[in-house]
Amino acid sequence: MSKSARTYTEIKNELDQVVSALQKEDLDVEEALTLYEQGQQLIKELENYLQQAENKVIELKAKFAK
Repeated sequence: MSKSARTYTEIKNELDQVVSALQKEDLDVEEALTLYEQGQQLIKELENYLQQAENKVIELKAKFAK
């Protein structure tokens, strides 16, 4: 499954897992950096998803305002 085909909830759940993993006390630095980078990418995906949703709402409002 491509990343663009995932739902908002799937991406959010993955981010929640990354955050939980980062909160572990016995995490080594390399693993923490990898998880941090993964989390940043997931945040970017979520922001893009929300931007697309907002654009769709604007488009629908314009369409039905006519």
